[in-house]
Amino acid sequence: MGDREAKELLAKAEKKANYNGWFGGKKYDEAAELYVSAANSLKLAKKWKEAGDAFMKAADMQIRAEERDEASSTFISASKCYKKSNPEDAINSLKMAIEILTERGRFHAAAGHQKDIAQIYESDLIDIERAMNSYELAADWYSGEEATAMANNCYLKVAAFAAQLEQYDKAIEKFEQVANASMDNNLTKWSLKEYFLKAGLCHIATNDIVGAQRALERYQDMDVTFSSTREYKFLQSIMEAIDSGDLEAFTNQVFEFDQLTKLDNWKTTMLLRIKKSINEEPTLT
Repeated sequence: MGDREAKELLAKAEKKANYNGWFGGKKYDEAAELYVSAANSLKLAKKWKEAGDAFMKAADMQIRAEERDEASSTFISASKCYKKSNPEDAINSLKMAIEILTERGRFHAAAGHQKDIAQIYESDLIDIERAMNSYELAADWYSGEEATAMANNCYLKVAAFAAQLEQYDKAIEKFEQVANASMDNNLTKWSLKEYFLKAGLCHIATNDIVGAQRALERYQDMDVTFSSTREYKFLQSIMEAIDSGDLEAFTNQVFEFDQLTKLDNWKTTMLLRIKKSINEEPTLT
């Protein structure tokens, strides 16, 4: 269907939306169906904003017709169109869907769409702080529904972004929270050394070597195998280099670790921050 057909459908939808029959009769259901048809026609024409607008009008009609569950699905359809044209509009339509889902007690579904919002902030709008907050809300809802794996995936995003924003205490808390949740699961406990490494780097980034050492001792208590890992030995070696102010030793340890276990961008950023503080006095509290 082309633009002309879409315009005709929209005109019919407007007429139905404004219809006021005898005894106050309304035709919101029929208007909603016409708006959805128009939206789909506009999708075929790749007119994403116009399609999103039509879905939003359809959802408004569904709400007026007291069909809130259908409206939530229509808001989500709108968000998929807006995502191709205006990420902010996509977020707003998702929030409207989430409001309905949470009032219905459908927190697992709400969490999924809250995660979609987080991904838009992360990838489209490059707003790390709002992405972090959105992932955290999604994680809390997943956790409340006992969807532990999904919650942990979101909490790891929260931790990584918190560290990027130099909110190290929050990052440490979330990395340790996921580690605790992973200890008794045979599928996830192999990841403990990675979570401990990241939490350890956050501790070191605060320039609190004593606190970092205490953290490593706690991690050994949580996982008796941790002290035999390359991650544990790497953290110990860079703490020794920092404690002695030995920049060359620090650089060598980072190089050797990277040779066997390629450092990702997040760890590289953290290590560069730590490197800058090598010549500063560590806090002994």
